[in-house]
Amino acid sequence: MINFTHFLGDLVDDQWHIDPKKFQPNMVINGASEHYGNGMLEVLAQALTNDSTVYSHDPDDHLKLPNLKFYPYWYHWSKQNWPQTHRENIAQDRKQYSVSCLNNSSHPHRIINWFALRDRKDILITMRNDTKNNANNITLTEQEQEQWNIERKKLEPRQQFSQEGKRVDADILHEAYTNSYVNLVTETVTCPKVFITEKTWKPIASGQLFMILGDPGTIEHLREQGIDCFDDIIDHNYDAIEDTRERIAELHRSLDKLLKQDLYNINLLTKQRRTKNAELFWSNKLYYEL
Repeated sequence: MINFTHFLGDLVDDQWHIDPKKFQPNMVINGASEHYGNGMLEVLAQALTNDSTVYSHDPDDHLKLPNLKFYPYWYHWSKQNWPQTHRENIAQDRKQYSVSCLNNSSHPHRIINWFALRDRKDILITMRNDTKNNANNITLTEQEQEQWNIERKKLEPRQQFSQEGKRVDADILHEAYTNSYVNLVTETVTCPKVFITEKTWKPIASGQLFMILGDPGTIEHLREQGIDCFDDIIDHNYDAIEDTRERIAELHRSLDKLLKQDLYNINLLTKQRRTKNAELFWSNKLYYEL
């Protein structure tokens, strides 16, 4: 991974305005591990001299300015921190769950998704009682908020970190990735500008089918990198929809169609393709040009 000298937060004031007084020569700035989708990274790159580099989470930012570059931070982080268990996962043809969906921080898009999934059978889904609220382009309606205030009391608190500094679901050993046919990823944000975290890489590294509730264009970006998104099996038309609520609704229409199919048979038929995805993840061929 790149040896960053600064995070974006190191270069702003208390109001998150860029503070040139904090600039230093030859800075290597990490703007790739969080979503900075409001153009802030471009503004920072413009304010700097060309001896410093800003790395962005959004592939469309790459070389918009000479010192603004794309860097897939969470891809490289994931490769460094996870065990290679895809062969064992793919060898197990029969899975207990049709779909898995893990949620720790209760952002509004995850709450709406949870409302739609929680009563389904054969689904492994987690949701936490968490006060963290990253609105990022969507807010709950008054009715949804009232419902959440009632339902959240029945849930466990947000999962704490272990002594080793990891959550139980922090890697790919969780049964959501080992014992489920499809993983429904609920990314951190759902607003414009692509931001892919370890959540998206988990099913790919594990050799699973996947759907992604994230930023518009996430699936398209994965296709461009050579990832098989199983478009002949899963309708990913939701990926191009900019409105978050419309994207969630279309995603669930696609999920309904998928769950009417024989997932066990699909798992058998896609074994080689899922293996190829996992092997591409663990190879040095993904993002090799960067």
